[in-house]
Amino acid sequence: SKAVFPNSPVITTGVDFAAWKNCFRNCPFELEPTVIELPDVLPSDFPTGTIYRNGHARFCADDETPCLHPFDADGMILAMTFDASKPSKVLFRNKFVETEGYIKDKEMGGMSQRGLFGTKKSGGFMANLFQMDYKHVANTNVIHCGDSLYALWEGGLPYLLDPLTLRNKNGRGKAGLTDLDGLLSDNFSAHPRYDPARKTYVNFGSVFDPIKSEFRVSLYEVDATTFRSKRKNGVTPNFVLDAPALIHDFILTTNYCIFFINDTRINAMSAIKAMFGSAGFAGSIEVDKDAEHSNIVLIPRSLLDDKEQDAVSDIDLFHDERVTVVKMDRHFAFHYANAFEDMEGNVVFDTVQMDGMELAADFKEPFWQIENPFRDVSPTRLIRYTVDIQNKKLAIGNDQPKVLTTRLPEFPSIPRDISTRRHRYIYPLVARKKVNVNPKTSGLGGPVAAVAKIDSEDTTNNQYFSFEPYEFPGEAILVPKAGKNVSLPSEEDACYMLVLVTNGKDL
Repeated sequence: SKAVFPNSPVITTGVDFAAWKNCFRNCPFELEPTVIELPDVLPSDFPTGTIYRNGHARFCADDETPCLHPFDADGMILAMTFDASKPSKVLFRNKFVETEGYIKDKEMGGMSQRGLFGTKKSGGFMANLFQMDYKHVANTNVIHCGDSLYALWEGGLPYLLDPLTLRNKNGRGKAGLTDLDGLLSDNFSAHPRYDPARKTYVNFGSVFDPIKSEFRVSLYEVDATTFRSKRKNGVTPNFVLDAPALIHDFILTTNYCIFFINDTRINAMSAIKAMFGSAGFAGSIEVDKDAEHSNIVLIPRSLLDDKEQDAVSDIDLFHDERVTVVKMDRHFAFHYANAFEDMEGNVVFDTVQMDGMELAADFKEPFWQIENPFRDVSPTRLIRYTVDIQNKKLAIGNDQPKVLTTRLPEFPSIPRDISTRRHRYIYPLVARKKVNVNPKTSGLGGPVAAVAKIDSEDTTNNQYFSFEPYEFPGEAILVPKAGKNVSLPSEEDACYMLVLVTNGKDL
């Protein structure tokens, strides 16, 4: 394949690198609800409904102060409503989440707060010195429940939005935040897990107290229609670690909340640099590379029930007999596809795994402008593990653990109604072409530009669809075809994969 731009090689993953860099520019407009003609007619079994997506979309302030990492960019909600009776039209709208930081940025014409991943305030060194707060960017996920949207970012409370206009329901800025009627006191993760049997979302929130050197993770279960807790006794189950953990995602089964916990520590030099405003706070946490093991922690969901009123606070994960801890070879995982319990009571889960993680946050220039921004990034693999609950160990042998794909997978998706249930297919983003990399060798990957259908039962049936070298897909949403029930094994893949693609050539 030829590069789109001069002097822009098509790199290892088969993409045009300059086109990828070109994607990191501010979205120039916000549209009120607008009917748009589609270039073709939707299939007859395409369902009526709305797709909502949230993602970073503002990479530079009005005074040209740049975001140094895409994770620090302001979140923008995009919505498209499809009506089966009007198969050639879509109702489109998009809007930046009106967070406190976004409003202040627009008012001052600059960057009003530091970013967790290294972005600096406008005004130079003195403006950033000892500025310990960071900007809530609301850029990671969006959940639709009842008559509301919830824009999520793991470093703060949700923003409550109107599903049609995408505006804050309770006012611009900080007024738009919600604590879910008093349920939340701190942060709320961006990756709630859906339970189709109970029709609830289970989620967690984490906060680090540097004075106590205490990392507290609280567990929540909310109704999928109201997004409010049914718990009556007011006690929030939580566990405490003595070091800040890198917990971005988790998985759920009928009976367990499952967390992946590495040995971590504070990098003193990175923390000092963050205090002086020359680096982001995220880079202060590092995984212990000398540790032999990582931990899979299975917490009984019964602890979230009202009847459990005692001993659900300050749970000691590694000494509480109610909690199952299984050791495995050290690695790192940001995202999971799904988990379920098989007929023998074992827990089966699929994870995107990498050998190590460097959470750098001391960039001098934007991440995407670095000559090789993937230099320290370990290649990923999608792997299926089975946990023998009775014997508290991983199942080994007989194709266990099972490598499902090595094509640099990330952001694995499944249809929502299969969550917590046995599944066969997984839909991750992957490299545009087949790559052969050593999982312990970093720097050989790059942006992904393809989607895949992974067959967990027979990987020879894996299917891949590659976009053009200058096109970059976002995380897929799986939508059941009209009249189909994806929870039935015979109809599990009777769905459409909806993917937003950014064209880095024509921006």
